[in-house]
Formats: sequence, C-alpha cells, structure tokens
Amino acid sequence: MKEEKTKSKKTILYSVIVGVCALLLITATVLTVVFATRNTDPVAEIPPVDEVDPPVDDIDPPEDNTPSGGEAATFCKPIDYEEYSVVFDTIYNNRTLGWWYRHKAIDFSAAAGTSVVSIAKGKVEQVSVSKELGNLVVIDHENGLKSYYRFIEPSEGLKEGMTVEMGQKIGIVAESYGSEAADGTHLHLEMELKGDFVDPVDYLEPVLEEK
Repeated sequence: MKEEKTKSKKTILYSVIVGVCALLLITATVLTVVFATRNTDPVAEIPPVDEVDPPVDDIDPPEDNTPSGGEAATFCKPIDYEEYSVVFDTIYNNRTLGWWYRHKAIDFSAAAGTSVVSIAKGKVEQVSVSKELGNLVVIDHENGLKSYYRFIEPSEGLKEGMTVEMGQKIGIVAESYGSEAADGTHLHLEMELKGDFVDPVDYLEPVLEEK
C-alpha cells in the first residue's frame, strides 16, 4: 500500500514537471516570435529618401546657356538711309581730322533732317551735345547691349532715363559738323556688347537688306 502511494506521488510529480517544462517551452517560443517580430524594421526595405529617383516633373530643367546681349531682341532700321558711307572695322581716313584709324561703327549717308529712330526698345542712357565730337544719344537695351547715335539733333524732350520703344524717333540727322564733317550729313551708328564694339550689321542685316 505504501509503495502504491509512493508511485502515485512520483507520477504526479513527474506529470507536473513535464507540464511545467512544456509550459516554459511554449512561453519561450512565443516570446522569441514576439521579439523577433518587434525587431523587424518594416522601413528597412524602403530605400532612403535621398536614394529615390525624383518624379520627372520635379526635375529642374537645364539652365539656358543661350548667349545674352540682346540677340533675341527685335530690331529695326535706325534711318531711311541712302547708302553705307563707311562700314564697320574698316581703316578709315578721317579727312576732317587728318587721321587714320579703325572705324568701329557704320555710317548711313542721309539728308539733314532725316528722322533717326531707336533700333530696339531700351532706356536712354546719355544725351550729349558737342560741336567738336558730334551730338550723341546712347540707348541701353539691357543684357550688355547699347546703341550709339552720333551727328544727330536729339528730339526735344528726349532725356536720360526715358524708355523708348523700337522705332521711336529720337532725333534727326544734323547738318555736317564735328569730327566727321568732311563726310557730309550722315548717321554714325555704333553698337556695344558688354564693353566691346560690335558690327551693327550683325543685328540689323535682315532689316537693312530691305533697302
């Protein structure tokens, strides 16, 4: 009888131990799964923001490297001229002064009183009167481009700082005088791009060919 009770106690104890072990095993398994799930970073599979290609619409267009200086502007003839009397960059014999030098302008032979207009829209930068050098009107067309009109009588009321439109009258051809008086009445037109004098024909050729 004593032996049977002992065996029964051992069986119950064994069962309890096995049950506890099973419970611990199950608990350990559940905890492992929970912690493993928590440690998984769902964002890790998504590339960092700076590595994602931006949408096509968000990409800035390339910079426009088109040269500046008024190339895209519209120009008109400065005068209803008779002919070119002197072309740009020629070796010029100034009979008035008795000098030889490069002529950084083009001259339009025209009668005194012929209207002179601005070749393009711009702001009047200078209006000066000089019997020796010749009256001068300078117009700034922005982007480094300027036009110079010499040997003209400026229009009344034309002042520095005024905005003029393309084709707007700025003066008339003056009587022969000044440093090119021996060449007769004419418009002396210079054009400057970013500090360098350039051939006005490069800008005016399409409209000058209409003559």
